[in-house]
Amino acid sequence: MSIAQTESSITLQWNKVNNNVSFVLQFNGTETSISAPAGNGPVTHTVSSLTAGTQYTFTLYAVFENVRSSGVSITAVTGVDCINSQCFDPCQNYTALNNDWRSTNNTNIQDLHCDSDINWQGWYRLFLGQSSARIPERCIDSNRCGTHASLWITQPHPTQVGEIVNRTVCNTWLGSCCYFNSHTIKVKLCYGNYYVYKLEKPVGCYLAYCAEANGTDPEVPSTTMSPAPSNAQNLISSGQNETSITLQWNKVNNNVSFVLQFNGTETSISAPAGNGPVNHTVSSLTAGTQYTFTLYSVFENVRSSGVSITAVTAPSNAQNLISSGQNETSITLQWNKVNNNVSFVLQFNGTETSISAPAGNGPVNHTVSSLTAGTQYTFTLYSVFENVRSSGVSITAVTAPSNAQNLISSGQNETSITLQWNKVNNNVSFVLQFNGTETSISAPAGNGPLNHTVSSLTAGTQYTFTLYSVFENVRSSGVSITAVTAPSNAQNLISSGQNETSITLQWNKVNNNVSFVLQFNGTETSISAPAGNGPVNHTVSSLTAGTQYTFTLYSVFENIRSSGVSITAVTAPSNAQNLISSGQNETSITLQWNKVNNNVSFVLQFNGTETSISAPAGNGPVNHTVSSLTAGTQYTFTLYSVFENIRSSGVSITAVTAPSNAQNLISSGQNEISITLQWNKVNNNVSFVLQFNGTETSISAPAGNGPVNHTVSSLTAGTQYTFTLYSVFENVRSSGVSITAVTAPSNAQNLISSGQNETSITLQWNKVNNNVSFVLQFNGTETSISAPAGNGPLNHTVSSLTAGTQYTFTLYSVFENVRSSGVSITAVTAPSNAQNLISSGQNETSITLQWNKVNNNVSFVLQFNGTETSISAPAGNGPVNHTVSSLTAGTQYTFTLYSVFENVRSSGVSITAVTAPSNAQNLISSGQNETSITLQWNKVNNNVSFVLQFNGTETTSVHQLEMDQ
Repeated sequence: MSIAQTESSITLQWNKVNNNVSFVLQFNGTETSISAPAGNGPVTHTVSSLTAGTQYTFTLYAVFENVRSSGVSITAVTGVDCINSQCFDPCQNYTALNNDWRSTNNTNIQDLHCDSDINWQGWYRLFLGQSSARIPERCIDSNRCGTHASLWITQPHPTQVGEIVNRTVCNTWLGSCCYFNSHTIKVKLCYGNYYVYKLEKPVGCYLAYCAEANGTDPEVPSTTMSPAPSNAQNLISSGQNETSITLQWNKVNNNVSFVLQFNGTETSISAPAGNGPVNHTVSSLTAGTQYTFTLYSVFENVRSSGVSITAVTAPSNAQNLISSGQNETSITLQWNKVNNNVSFVLQFNGTETSISAPAGNGPVNHTVSSLTAGTQYTFTLYSVFENVRSSGVSITAVTAPSNAQNLISSGQNETSITLQWNKVNNNVSFVLQFNGTETSISAPAGNGPLNHTVSSLTAGTQYTFTLYSVFENVRSSGVSITAVTAPSNAQNLISSGQNETSITLQWNKVNNNVSFVLQFNGTETSISAPAGNGPVNHTVSSLTAGTQYTFTLYSVFENIRSSGVSITAVTAPSNAQNLISSGQNETSITLQWNKVNNNVSFVLQFNGTETSISAPAGNGPVNHTVSSLTAGTQYTFTLYSVFENIRSSGVSITAVTAPSNAQNLISSGQNEISITLQWNKVNNNVSFVLQFNGTETSISAPAGNGPVNHTVSSLTAGTQYTFTLYSVFENVRSSGVSITAVTAPSNAQNLISSGQNETSITLQWNKVNNNVSFVLQFNGTETSISAPAGNGPLNHTVSSLTAGTQYTFTLYSVFENVRSSGVSITAVTAPSNAQNLISSGQNETSITLQWNKVNNNVSFVLQFNGTETSISAPAGNGPVNHTVSSLTAGTQYTFTLYSVFENVRSSGVSITAVTAPSNAQNLISSGQNETSITLQWNKVNNNVSFVLQFNGTETTSVHQLEMDQ
């Protein structure tokens, strides 16, 4: 590694390998041999005669017996530092660290500092006040330098100008000079007799770097560079605005110029003429921002140690300052905040109020209270940052005026209300608000009270008026009063109904707040304000029938009556007595009642119609027939007595017409013991009575719209009956309608299958009687069979059928074209014989038979030699094979094969087949010569011949054979 450097040298250090290994250092195309070192410590080598501010790459090879290692490289620069590939002279690029609390003489630990909280970047120069300082080279007691553990360096500072060295930093705590882990920093001695440090974070808190005055600064040879000039004196910020800061300082002398350093920039300032202070304005700054300026005196390109100052630009004025609200004693101001660091001062009436920098992002609101009502104020708002104010922004605002005093309602009629109040002063006008409207009223002349009439109002209505005092377009909080107009008379007063003892009056309501008083016959009745929007109805009872009355109605609102409106009305006459239905038929009803007197006529009301009936002559009852009615219908009749066009309450009666007969009465079905009748329903109110054989059955009015069905049971089979059906409505029957119908005959008894073959089945059953014929139904066909003569059973053969098929036959008895419920039987035809019956193979003891299957439902019986064998219906479609075993060799057999379906056999098919004969016994070669062989065997019997087979030839009927060889 590089442990030190000056402008012209770099010192490298590395660990030795062993006593036998030397080194070669290579850089810039040169090589330097370095002997194997004595001792165990690290090897240190200084490369000199280098160029200041230059980056070098060094490669170090270990050498043993003239053989080099692969080499290790390092990059280092002379007298400069490099950060992110940018190299610079730390003496010209550093940050001033001017903290008096770092002094080794500071024993105050009430305000502790911790350097591990600082993000150290680049190089730093220490100051104590205006004097250059350095880190002490000795152990400093703990609880000094503004911290707990004091930081100091363990080796001396460099003594060669431009030299950069590494130094170990220790910390003092609990009696130890290096209690916590140490760390390393870089140190450089600069022209001008000061040090700069590349500081690093210590291990934790509370640890901080100490500083002490440069009492032992080394003397820099004057032959190297001119001495540094003095720092400028009395550096101050003499003024600022939002975008600039003006700095002022005393000049040093006519030969000293200056460099002003801030925000990573430097500005050269020429040596000024004259003796006065130097002024320099830094512009294009950001409002409300703190800047640190460092001013260097410069002589012969040598800078002083520099002096620093912190100054701030004025903050921006607050934007959008408005008066957002006010009342009689306060005004609320609102403006946009500048930023989190800017507070405010509000100035008015020679006073100032400090307002803290607000939290959050919303606008700032501030209420100024304890103000005078109806007064104009001018407010100036200053933004404040680091005790520097902005130029300020002003606004004029007013407090609300006082409310008017003694607001009253001094008079009213049906359409207007007059209000009165005291004036406030000559500058205050008014706004009167009611019903969502506003009326402006000018500031009055004179000292008397103000009177204002509100017209075009609604009668009998309560109004709430709010009066605002107005000054400079700002309103007071307002004062309210409630007042009412006189009510209107009720409109459209009529007699809306009456009966013999009461009259009902009706009128339009005025509004929800107006009640009424009804006056008649020297009495008064109070009627509450009604709910709802409809007309008001009031019934006056306990009156005399047929009498005229005069009523006067007053509207009342807040205990004030209207002028009143009157009406004359009469009670209704008495109802007719003894109203009855004296007779009816299918289309009319006759009503009868007692007359009232000679002056009373009648109105008969039903089905939405009315019929006027004159006052009758004579004393007898009145009769009236209502015709053109609907049969089987209930009617409600209301009879009103009429006198002077006023009707009585009416009396009602319910009466019915006779119902119609049922339509389309038919016999819709029957069996041996019942008949079902069907007819159209009349309507939902008509029930029925069915009469036959001297009996009656009640049938309820049916639900639904379909026809009515009724079954008469417990009847005799094959018998004719006469039925009469009556429609019934309100216990009144129709004239009735009749029908004749018969029950179904009995089913035939003992239906059996008496025989069958492959194409026919013969059925047999008992006859019913001489009047009953039959219908035989099968396979979707019907055959009529006449009623037979005689008493024996009936036989009927069905032919042209399919062999081996099951048929279902249904036999119906028929009487008067009515069938019985029917009786069914299942019978089968005989199956077909099997086809292609052959003997497909045999041996001495068995014969194999083969035939075609009939179908999947047909099994077989094989009969031979007086035995029978059952063979199941085979699976699959191929031929059926069956082997008969335990037979005698050379014997002829006759087999009969029956097809079987539902236990019925076919006629059968026969075949004759034989077993193979036995082999000849004792076959030997009884002699031979060169051309022949003589064979010998025992005969089997007289019927068995032989075939001799050899060499692909056969010889039949052989008794002796000679064969040439």
